[in-house]
Amino acid sequence: MSETPHRIGPEWAWALNAGRAITLVVLAAATVALAAPEHRLLAVGALTISLCGSAYGLRHGPEQWVQRLIGLALFAAGGVTLLAVDGRAPGWLACGVAIIAGLARLPARAGLIFAGTVVVATCLAPLARGDDRDVPLMAAICGAALVVAVVVSGARNRAVTAEQLLDAEQSARESGAERDRLAERQRIAREIHDILAHTLSAQSVQLEGARLLLDRGADPADVRERIVIAQRMARDGLEQTRRAVQSLRGDARPLTEVLRALAGDADARYAESGTPWPLPPPAALTVERAVQEGLTNARKYAPGATVTVTVAYAEDALRVEVRDSGATTPPVEPPGGGYGLTGMRERAALIGADLLTGPDGKGYRICLTLPRSGPSASSSPTISAWSATASS
Repeated sequence: MSETPHRIGPEWAWALNAGRAITLVVLAAATVALAAPEHRLLAVGALTISLCGSAYGLRHGPEQWVQRLIGLALFAAGGVTLLAVDGRAPGWLACGVAIIAGLARLPARAGLIFAGTVVVATCLAPLARGDDRDVPLMAAICGAALVVAVVVSGARNRAVTAEQLLDAEQSARESGAERDRLAERQRIAREIHDILAHTLSAQSVQLEGARLLLDRGADPADVRERIVIAQRMARDGLEQTRRAVQSLRGDARPLTEVLRALAGDADARYAESGTPWPLPPPAALTVERAVQEGLTNARKYAPGATVTVTVAYAEDALRVEVRDSGATTPPVEPPGGGYGLTGMRERAALIGADLLTGPDGKGYRICLTLPRSGPSASSSPTISAWSATASS
């Protein structure tokens, strides 16, 4: 059995303490009124022992069960002494309350040993004065006390179990809320890190190029062009950071509006089919990043190509495709500013989507397929690539 001390609710603690106080009052009054004159001094001494034991036990909490045991033992010893000295004094009342309190407020093993000891002492106490007629009565009283103790312990255990379940439920809710907060912070930090890493590195390349041009005495127009590109990247980075935070917090515009605006800014065609359905903020942001990456790739590697953004909402999945018709002039913009196909595959994996990339005739295609989440939807991702011939 467990030796953990019982923790009872305030209502049970109050009831047991009140019962012990009432017992002491009844004992004091009955002892003075009923004890024989020649036994009264011993009866008062026994009553004093019970009073001291009760006061000592009540001073200690559940963790100090040894001190409680000592207090209950003194309380019971006073009752047993009363029974042994004078049969008319109600010492049995103290013994019965001690049995109930011991089983209710002590660890299981200690409580059983204590209660058994008090039962034996109570039943044998009348023999000390040579009266064996009270032994069956004392046994019946102890049996009644044990029944009351079982009822009290059962009700107490149910109350403690309910309290523990409530505490566990509250802890689970708090843990879940904390996990959600940490996950949101990690998503925001990852988005901001990726945006700043790409934009700042691209700006560094452009500014370094401007410095080298100045050192070589190049045409100021060429230097100015590099600086303008760096400024544009800085503005784009700030705007992308703001949109990422809004998306992750669910404050962004509807996804279809965002994708249509991205296509318009890139002079790309936009086509949409099906009835839009809502996406969680992380999934919506990943779709936006995939389209943005596809448009960036087309601008860098396929200048002059016709670019088409296709968004198809089906019953079971969302399919987003960025396709270009192939470059008509050699690429002139140096690499930089994109998020990379590898990063897109990692983001797709996090939301359980498929990212397919590869040549498409003379052009190139990026296709993201996101299964629609449902009550029994699985989140295990499947990611594949047609080819790795092009890299951002």
